[in-house]
Amino acid sequence: MRRYIRFLTGLVLLASLPACGSDNDTADLNITGVDYAGNGIGGFYVFDPNNEKNRGDGESLTPYSAGGTRCCYQVPKEWHEGLKVDVVVRYPLEGETGDEISASLAKRKAEGKLTETIHVDVPKYETPAKGTLWVQFLPDKKANVVVSDLSPPHEDFPGEVKGWPVPSDTYRRKLIDQKLALLEDRLERDQRDLVEYNREPENTLRRYWHMFEEIRAADVLNRFSGTKDPQFKPFLERYLRRNVESDEKEIQMLQDARP
Repeated sequence: MRRYIRFLTGLVLLASLPACGSDNDTADLNITGVDYAGNGIGGFYVFDPNNEKNRGDGESLTPYSAGGTRCCYQVPKEWHEGLKVDVVVRYPLEGETGDEISASLAKRKAEGKLTETIHVDVPKYETPAKGTLWVQFLPDKKANVVVSDLSPPHEDFPGEVKGWPVPSDTYRRKLIDQKLALLEDRLERDQRDLVEYNREPENTLRRYWHMFEEIRAADVLNRFSGTKDPQFKPFLERYLRRNVESDEKEIQMLQDARP
């Protein structure tokens, strides 16, 4: 979810970004991709089927996110019938393990499908053209493009697909489960350290003091003279108990939020 939330903060300012430049007949637009399909995009670029020199790259996208802006792609300042753009997409490889991903790559190479091209009609836009070429990646390997200086959530955004992508419950569960697995591993380690502290406090004191030295935890190192400091032992016990309580609380919050 963090990756999904992060893209929102960067895009609210897109409407104020300057265009890359223009001449008398064309406008140079920024390029931004948005993934509504939930599969992510390994990379993409757009080019004019009538002029392959007119092309611009977009950024890779995580599922249900948007990329930053790249520059530039030229369009006529005034829209006309028959205006098209080709979107060349590199979709993420399938699989979870290294072997599965390698097999997916080999299959795509054999099929000649390392990239796929989507032919898109450019819908009518305001004159003069300005702002951003929004590339909206949709399910079933389809795409829309929209020329606008407004972003998708704006009520006047001219595209058919409005708003930011909404992650599916399946994707949200996947992210939460990944986070839960990490937290549960950390909780197990913190509980083990607390048990070790109660059984062999001197070993735990030394181990954690070395850890604080390695990470240069000045707030700890400046407060205590070392493992023999009488105040360090109660401090470490509180520290370990807080870690366990914090892990348990965060795990419970994620479990409650899991769709």
